[in-house]
Amino acid sequence: MKLSAQLTLYMSITFALLCIGYAAYGWHEIGAMPMGQEREDARGFVYFWLFLGAVAVASAWFAWRMTRGEER
Repeated sequence: MKLSAQLTLYMSITFALLCIGYAAYGWHEIGAMPMGQEREDARGFVYFWLFLGAVAVASAWFAWRMTRGEER
């Protein structure tokens, strides 16, 4: 299955926004949790979604460079 660079760009941007938005929601909800193991687990979950968002941003950046025809 081949994906065009433009489709990859738009899909990566969408995925990055979803991941970062979900991480922000999780970070907001951590404040309502009592201290303890569940709070630490939730913080790890937030960092995981931030990592996925960062991977999606990197993928979008590479796809954007491909659409512009830049080589390095």
